Amino acid sequence: MHIKKQDIQNYLNTFSWDYREIFFEKSKSFRILCLNGQFRTPVYSTLEWMNILSRTQDKEYFKVFSDTESILQKINTFIQEFSIDESSEKIILKWEEELFLESLEQISFDVESIISSTQQMYDIYIKSSPYIVSSEISLNISKKSFIVWNTKWKFAKDINFYYTFFVKLVWEKEENREEIYEKITGTDIWEKINKESIEKLIKNAIEVLEKQLNGIPSPNGKMDVIISNESWGTIIHEAVWHGLEADLQNSSVYKWKIGQKVASDKVTIVDNPTHRYERGFYQVDHEGNIAQNTVLIENGILKSYLHNSKTAQKFQVSSTWHGRRESYKYKTLVRMGNTYMLPGNDKKEELVKKISHWLYVSRMWWWQVNTITGDFVFKVQNGFLIENGEITQNVTGATLSGNGPEMLQEIYGICDDLEFFDGGTCGKWQSMPVSDGVPTFWTKLKVSGLQ
Repeated sequence: MHIKKQDIQNYLNTFSWDYREIFFEKSKSFRILCLNGQFRTPVYSTLEWMNILSRTQDKEYFKVFSDTESILQKINTFIQEFSIDESSEKIILKWEEELFLESLEQISFDVESIISSTQQMYDIYIKSSPYIVSSEISLNISKKSFIVWNTKWKFAKDINFYYTFFVKLVWEKEENREEIYEKITGTDIWEKINKESIEKLIKNAIEVLEKQLNGIPSPNGKMDVIISNESWGTIIHEAVWHGLEADLQNSSVYKWKIGQKVASDKVTIVDNPTHRYERGFYQVDHEGNIAQNTVLIENGILKSYLHNSKTAQKFQVSSTWHGRRESYKYKTLVRMGNTYMLPGNDKKEELVKKISHWLYVSRMWWWQVNTITGDFVFKVQNGFLIENGEITQNVTGATLSGNGPEMLQEIYGICDDLEFFDGGTCGKWQSMPVSDGVPTFWTKLKVSGLQ
């Protein structure tokens, strides 16, 4: 597709309001699903769509079209449907004379090898287990190419590539029923998905299940808890980071707290979409802005919210370039990319010795969170007692409850072992691939075990 600057300029000047945008998207997706050892027919899909947006402070018009042909005709349809006038403020674009827009690359890989390796690992490890009653293994791949033009003098294009190799196991023992999830995710699929990585993933899931089967009851009460860097960072994503998105500030506990102390001096939290091999990576956001690192909390002080162009205008600040959308079907929202707590200087072994007793949390999975108050409940999928400064027995039936902002105030140690969990898909009104990261840290939380 070749498009001249003059054409785009004419398109955007055809209709009115402060912010005008034309967005194109091409996507390809592929899925393999294996349920209880039986493979379903692989599913492929290809889409090519566009949308048009016109916005002022108190009005917003948005329409989706099912192809990217006859752009001017689609603009006229948009104008007629919403009775939008011709623009009175003409823009003059500052781009080169002609733009060359590449088509989306093909998704190509050895499907037969992945299916064969998965089937072999299922037969060896899952089928033979006396406790696993159900299994689901899937490979999901999507590749999206987008182009955006708008009256902020932005022209941008990018390709986003997401995949997840996912294992879900359900086990039963003595009337107890539990589930476990394990994933391989990121942007470098061909380096990660092979027979060895599939075997490692399934073996690790079964190992965690076996520890749960043989664990002792969890202790109860508010106590010292070490949250491991293996815990995915979800507890902070849900209970803290959503409260830092500007479009949620009307109900956030962080409302009007820029410049105030909201966490321990040890805590610095950033969102940096430029980490190329994490799931929340992007080069430009869906409003055409080049991705950048945003410091949210620095040494305990709230420095910034996350913004897109709309919230930045409302707050009279600059966008942090976090305007993202699930697909062409939607307008952009303020969304996280790669959000994480910066590592500290402690060593994990030393931190465990400092607290002497109570709970070490390696993995969490089920949760309930009130994003307005920050109150949360998380189920511990893999936890251990700390006894005399050492990690000892596996515990079962533990849940953690607390309040995200209060937890940030009660962080007493942060290790130097930051690790990302890049398998997340955040569901704030639209599904968006994200990455969370935490180093191992020490806090206090209420722990509830089975009675």
